[in-house]
Amino acid sequence: MQAQYQALAVLSTGIYFTGLTFLKIAATAMPPLAGDRPVHLARTLLTDRTWLAGGTVVAVGACVQAASLTGLTLVKAQPMLLAGIGLLIVLAVPVMGERLTLREWGCVLVLAAATALFADAADGPPGNGRHGGAVVLTSTVTASGAVGTAVPPWLLGTVAALSLLVPCAGFLVADLTRKGAHARPLTGVALAIDVGLLTGTAELMLKGAAARLGHPFTPAAAAYPALFTVTAPLALGQLQIALQRGRLVIIGLVATATAKTYLLLVGTLLLREPWPDGATAEIAAALMLLVLAIAAVPHHERAAARTRIQNLPITR
Repeated sequence: MQAQYQALAVLSTGIYFTGLTFLKIAATAMPPLAGDRPVHLARTLLTDRTWLAGGTVVAVGACVQAASLTGLTLVKAQPMLLAGIGLLIVLAVPVMGERLTLREWGCVLVLAAATALFADAADGPPGNGRHGGAVVLTSTVTASGAVGTAVPPWLLGTVAALSLLVPCAGFLVADLTRKGAHARPLTGVALAIDVGLLTGTAELMLKGAAARLGHPFTPAAAAYPALFTVTAPLALGQLQIALQRGRLVIIGLVATATAKTYLLLVGTLLLREPWPDGATAEIAAALMLLVLAIAAVPHHERAAARTRIQNLPITR
């Protein structure tokens, strides 16, 4: 039965990255976008047919991912959710004509190693209710292995507020530091990290909603879909700005690695999901590889690529 949920998780990433390709195509024809001009941003996106098509595909991917998370713990879902990076490489390099430096290919290999570690750790026996020395409290384990936990509304609200505040503030600061058309072109790592934090928050809301299926209605259960409707549009808006300023492959890689790191760490603590017995060291090593891959991505485009990348100025 769990194989069905694993297949859904892999399918969701394929759908998501296909939608990202549409969004990248739409970005090339759009006027300069900025996070501190929300009305202009929303109007531009909602009146672009290519973007609407891509956004619809991404939304379908989110629905498929939500379905997969009804039967998978976060650890078991992690390798499937990261596996779609292979499709991203295919779409970005041969299809879109983007290029990776040797250092960037090294980051891809590090992500692949992290995915392999997660896959090996996910095959371990289910956790015994203890994680990192702490007892898992008030958890309900379903037949499929997913863990549902009642989270206090105040705690959920605090996590969501911090998860929104940090990337939004970081994005505005990044916008203020842009120096115009003659600035050294950036690869978009900072923007992609912000997108990843918002995406990870939206995915956490999906996981929380999935974990509460079949339980009595509570304010916390209603908060998950409500918070998703806030974080998902913000993630899409910032994603489009990032795609307009950077390569699809870099934005996709960094945002995905950031989102999955956030999802596993914060989701494990918030939902109190136990890790498989004996897999703590392996999962920790995989998480460190994810962080290493993010940190190793160059922040500036190489000189040979600068003439091919448009550094869009922001009109104030």
